[in-house]
Amino acid sequence: MEINPEILERYNNGTATVAENAAVELWLENDDQAESTLMADELQEMRSEVWSNIQNITQNGNGVISRSVPKISRLYTKVAAAAVLLFLFSAGIYHKFNSALLDHTTSEGVVFTSGKGPMEVLGNHFRIEFSGYLQIINKSHEPKSIECTNGEKYTLAPGETYYMETIAGRNYLIAEETLSPEDNYVRFVTGDVEVFTETI
Repeated sequence: MEINPEILERYNNGTATVAENAAVELWLENDDQAESTLMADELQEMRSEVWSNIQNITQNGNGVISRSVPKISRLYTKVAAAAVLLFLFSAGIYHKFNSALLDHTTSEGVVFTSGKGPMEVLGNHFRIEFSGYLQIINKSHEPKSIECTNGEKYTLAPGETYYMETIAGRNYLIAEETLSPEDNYVRFVTGDVEVFTETI
């Protein structure tokens, strides 16, 4: 029996005869297998054809795959790479020199700030005579020591800021990190300082 649109419509509506139902179901089963086989064969044939075309396009006569890259494209790549390297080198030089100027911890000295302003002194051990209230900053990467005229000795940690005050003949050294951030202790800096460097 040949399957036509009228038989398929009766099959879908449920009005087909038993013979028509059997014929449509047999046709559907056989058609799926034939179609899937056909589709698999067609798919394999299409794959082979595509690969054959790709090989024809990419291979020259001696079997070597040729990648034709325009010379202009290569030139732009080289120029871009050189520009990036030049930029990175320039940025590194700029950072090296500017960070040395801006970084306050690169100095090997100690800054004593009195009422007369800041004074940077180089050395590892200092003997100081002062009056008032001082700010002391160890800008180096090494500990430094100071000795007051009354014999009291203190060690300054690398990169730390301190405040020193004399009360009733005794000196007090206070690390800035222990003070409240809301307080502005620099405003109390008064008096004068005299620094004598000593070699130990």
